Amino acid sequence: MNKGKVLLFALLLVFATSISAGEVDDCFSTVSLSASPLHMLICPAGDFQDMGDDCGGYIMITVKDGSGNPIPGIPRSDYWVDACTPGQELYLCAGAIAADSLTNSSGMTTISDAISGGGCITSGGVYVAVQNVVILAQPGCVAGVPECLDMVIKSPDVSKDGEVGLADLGTFASAYGTSSGDALYTECCDFKDDNVIGLADLGYFAGHYGHKCQ
Repeated sequence: MNKGKVLLFALLLVFATSISAGEVDDCFSTVSLSASPLHMLICPAGDFQDMGDDCGGYIMITVKDGSGNPIPGIPRSDYWVDACTPGQELYLCAGAIAADSLTNSSGMTTISDAISGGGCITSGGVYVAVQNVVILAQPGCVAGVPECLDMVIKSPDVSKDGEVGLADLGTFASAYGTSSGDALYTECCDFKDDNVIGLADLGYFAGHYGHKCQ
């Protein structure tokens, strides 16, 4: 009888281990920035800057399962980013984010390419999800607390609808010519990050007007 119980326990243990093996774990997996803070401009058409254009910036990711083992071969498209701060969010087009490669034998990859989307994140940073699993903050891995990377992301698609259109033009036009501290100053339209919304920002906006998710 005891042998039967021991055998059953062993089988349950093997079964439980097999469930977690190969599945992304939110605590053992880690994410960080090569440089911080990192500023990035995005566009629904995906034709703005690469993350690497900001002093060689990129997101570093190590993916592990519940046993702490690295998970190699995760597809380049199985990643997601969004704002850590409520009230801020991105609008990401289909296929908006792609890792630079499959995860290697150590479970590692990077993200440095352009992102297709709209929205604006000016504070609080972004979290990263791998296969719908949000990577948690270190150390401690407190449940529900994501690792927030110090990134500022802006897009001429301020309205977050997947297209740079009339709504965005209205927002930009109202903010044009203002400086930080002015009533109509809108940080999300300050693409140059110099606290003034001027000709350089107009050039950025005009160059992407009409662009939409592909």
